[in-house]
Amino acid sequence: MRVPTRDERWPRRALVLLLAAFGFALATGCTPQGDPPATAASQVTTRAERPAAADAARTAALRRYGGAYTEGPLAGYVEQVGRRLVTANGLEAGAWRFTVLSSPTVNAFATDYGDVFVTRGLLAVLQDEAELAAAMGHEIGHVLARHAALRRAQEARVYQTAIQVARSTRDPQLALAFAQLELAQARAYSRDQEFEADRIATRLVTKAGYDSAAAVRSLQRLQDYNILQARILGLPLDAFERQTVFATHPRTADRVEMARREAGGSNGGRREEDAYLSAIDGMLYGDTPQEGYARGRRFLHPQLGFAFEAPAGYTLYNNPQSVQAHGPDNAFMVFACTSRPPEDGMVDAMRRLFPSMPLTDARTLTINGLDAATGVTARSATSGDVDGRVVAIHFPPGMCTFLLVSRTLGPAARAQELFQAAQTFRRLSTAEAANTRPLRLVVEPVKPGDTIDRLAGRAPAEEPHRVERFLLLNGLQPGDRLLPGQRVKVVVSQ
Repeated sequence: MRVPTRDERWPRRALVLLLAAFGFALATGCTPQGDPPATAASQVTTRAERPAAADAARTAALRRYGGAYTEGPLAGYVEQVGRRLVTANGLEAGAWRFTVLSSPTVNAFATDYGDVFVTRGLLAVLQDEAELAAAMGHEIGHVLARHAALRRAQEARVYQTAIQVARSTRDPQLALAFAQLELAQARAYSRDQEFEADRIATRLVTKAGYDSAAAVRSLQRLQDYNILQARILGLPLDAFERQTVFATHPRTADRVEMARREAGGSNGGRREEDAYLSAIDGMLYGDTPQEGYARGRRFLHPQLGFAFEAPAGYTLYNNPQSVQAHGPDNAFMVFACTSRPPEDGMVDAMRRLFPSMPLTDARTLTINGLDAATGVTARSATSGDVDGRVVAIHFPPGMCTFLLVSRTLGPAARAQELFQAAQTFRRLSTAEAANTRPLRLVVEPVKPGDTIDRLAGRAPAEEPHRVERFLLLNGLQPGDRLLPGQRVKVVVSQ
């Protein structure tokens, strides 16, 4: 989590909720169909043609995902693989750029202007160069077929019509219902686009001389990752794979099956596992020092000098904008900091940070020697089953805030445990800050006597599901045996 400049605001009207829901639909999803046309290369709007728009799109992606990852040879290696893919398929070299994002999330995407991004989280999960080429080929396929532009145009029409319905009927709920139905159709179209991008990726990697089954394997890695994430969250193992009317993507299992039919089995092409493992050896794993570290239930930020702890049974998520903790009964908290200093007392400063959120029972308190304030949110007709509380803490030069949300229908203790968690906020000692270090993904040969449990145990003890993560990172299944000399990825503290 970096220090944000502005705080999120809660919507106050149903129409604002409609707009927020529509905005979410635009922001999520990768983006969609058949052979790329013979003139596909000329369809990409290059940076030379629209440099301002291209740079703006690139800057937004870098900001959202923690910037470019530039340590070691990895960035150059990924660029080289992308160039090989583009050249082999006769695409215009100057229209494409390939970037590794310094984010632990497992993701890949592209802009309309030929910028293809992969996160180091995705690179940790993939197993060889052919799988990397398949992941980037999928994003290239989206660009060649102009899927993003097609979807934006379709959703923009839904947006405009929903606004007209709201204005003419003065019934935001009717407009929301209309938008939901129309967006369901738009997302079904998006699912078709995902299948199409998978087919294009298979053809691109095959023509570049890579194993045609690489797309199948890369999709299988995503499915395995989704299963592990569901297990960590205590959700059904197919929670991320369920096909619903509002799903943006098809189930990964369905994509795997279609990619398998498209590939028709391996063609004996290159996989380049050793080159891939050498490129990612030593890569930063998990959170960056600039964003602090989510370690089990604890969050520590050595650079900014603070720490706090989520309640038992909660899972922490760290991103550049905030830190979130999700717990049982849909309880959660959102933590963020701002450089804005308090003025005219902590209660007034807290209210200024959340101007659209009416707060009652506002009062000051002291949290581990720091001035603070808290208030509860007034219930509304649309959220009457929600208990909300804000905690603002003066942490010079600015302030840090917790937004705490629990359900009144859940156990009454949820609200109290969240409030107590906010009160664990404290300064980090110099020794704690010095001893809190980032994690690395190192590649090393298996030694005689090494076991999966032993190698997985080298990750910090507070890292959840260490054995399951080791299996995922190395493309292994429970019961698999390690062979001496086999190269494996191991998570270690720097």
